Amino acid sequence: MKRRTLITAAVGAAVIGPVVGTVLGRLPAASAATIWQLRWAPEANVDGLAAFEGVEDDRANSHPAGQPHIFVEGNNYRFNMHLVDRDTLTDRQRQEVKGMHATGADLIVAEGETWRWTYSMFIPGSLKATTTFTHIMQMKMPGTDSLPILTTSLQRVNGVQKIQLHVFSGDVIVGRTDLVPLQNKWIDVEFEMTVGDGTKGAVRWVLRDGATTVIDVTRTGLDTFIDDRVRPKWGIYRSLGDTSGSLQDTYLLLTNMRAYKGVAPPPPVRYEAENATRSGGTVDTNHLNYSGTGFVNTENATGAWVQWTVNAAAAGAAGLTFRHANGTTTNRPMSLTVNGVLVASNLAFNPTANWDTWANVAVTTNLNAGSNAVRLTATTANGGPNLDYLDVQLGADQPPPPPPVAYEAENATIFQGAVASDHTGYYGTGFVNYDNVTGSYVQFTVSSAVAQTTTLTVRYANGTTTDRPMDIAVNGTTVRSGQSFPGTATWDSWELTMLPVALMAGSNTIRLTATTANGGPNLDRILIG
Repeated sequence: MKRRTLITAAVGAAVIGPVVGTVLGRLPAASAATIWQLRWAPEANVDGLAAFEGVEDDRANSHPAGQPHIFVEGNNYRFNMHLVDRDTLTDRQRQEVKGMHATGADLIVAEGETWRWTYSMFIPGSLKATTTFTHIMQMKMPGTDSLPILTTSLQRVNGVQKIQLHVFSGDVIVGRTDLVPLQNKWIDVEFEMTVGDGTKGAVRWVLRDGATTVIDVTRTGLDTFIDDRVRPKWGIYRSLGDTSGSLQDTYLLLTNMRAYKGVAPPPPVRYEAENATRSGGTVDTNHLNYSGTGFVNTENATGAWVQWTVNAAAAGAAGLTFRHANGTTTNRPMSLTVNGVLVASNLAFNPTANWDTWANVAVTTNLNAGSNAVRLTATTANGGPNLDYLDVQLGADQPPPPPPVAYEAENATIFQGAVASDHTGYYGTGFVNYDNVTGSYVQFTVSSAVAQTTTLTVRYANGTTTDRPMDIAVNGTTVRSGQSFPGTATWDSWELTMLPVALMAGSNTIRLTATTANGGPNLDRILIG
């Protein structure tokens, strides 16, 4: 039996959440160490509409001449809406996709689970907020007899156009912000949801305009479950009852859609110190409360070490917890290396009142797949503390990988080219139109916290039928000669080209140089990551 089938929603009486809530990397339900599994990552130009559980394209067949209203455009999903379109209920319009489909099955979002969705969205100026409802994302229970669990909506509030997140049970506006500054450009969305009945649900909603976080709100104690399961929907679903004159032919674009499921990591694996390799010292049992068959009393000398061999099924983050006792009044620091690489130079092992009292020192680092050497080395003549064990939490606290960092071409160094804005669909404030000469280039300065091999994504448009190849150089070294940038149908159609690049820690330069007299394509931005 369904717990509820109708929810009374009075937008004007909605409970308003704070405009800026607690900024969290995850919801309370995921506040312990969490592994985020990437479960859904469709590429529009590869997976097409098969990425979704279903497509609701003019399901009343009200406008055959406009079909399809939902289709792939470049690597984007496009939703067209015309004033003449009608849903099966003729007081409203609907062009939506529903659910997620991957590896031959529909993905199920169930009660008690926490999920995170990320995607990029382009809202044109013609898609306006209305006085009734205009939803561009919904979370619903499958079926037709219930209102949404929550929506992202374009709503007029005292005549001002807003974009908001609305939870229907309790009529809670989690957050809202001005819509107009976010139109006619690509913005990034993060939405995290714990599915819970009564007050067990929670949400986090983030909108970013380039590097600027426009809104980041979290709300707990929500009812985010009706029955059966939760299914996301994207597209345009709006009422024809608007009284502001805002309805017109319009569209919505979505791309880079991802869904992550939060799961608990496996229990930690314990490695007893008495079974580790050591440079000296002894295995003792003359103090209380140790684990296993004893503990290591490290040698009182600089350079004394204990080394564990730790196995990991896959490369990734791991939490290392060292249990120690230090019955002196002086810190006994040790350096920590993993596979010979220094992780911490003076890890503090502070006094623990007496030698029978044990405390934990925790560090998060990366392990390789297979065998790993984890070594603690004393850095003072007092040696290290007594060491009881090392606990290893594999997959420790792994949030979804951060979104790629965008660098806009119009902000880069330009040689023989100009910033333009006479075509649509670009990010930022414009794009670079290369001069039609060999050697014209755009050079970006890119920062990296660590030395790494990562992905360079180039977003470009080429409205001709002729390839416009470019050499790509990183820190002065050509890493790809004559990289192809073929035609993209029109100058308003943007495509992505990706390749691996090696970056140094700190500042790096990435230069894209035209190799023919046609110059390069129009260059919108690059993404790192």
